[in-house]
Amino acid sequence: MQKYESIKQQLEKDGYKISNAEFSCLIEYAKKKAAIAGKNEDYLQYLLPDIVKEYFFRMAVNMTAMSNMRDKK
Repeated sequence: MQKYESIKQQLEKDGYKISNAEFSCLIEYAKKKAAIAGKNEDYLQYLLPDIVKEYFFRMAVNMTAMSNMRDKK
């Protein structure tokens, strides 16, 4: 994870606060996604910021959907 610490720090400066455990999981996900695309690990510096942003977007969508479901009961 230390290899990607600078990416995490930049994301936190941009407002994306993420735990080390979550970030580690997202690194592993990014590695799998890069491998499927036929890219090597150097590609992660480009892919990882988008993966983190996508993670926050999915969390927001899920929370909104859960809130809407709760309101309809």
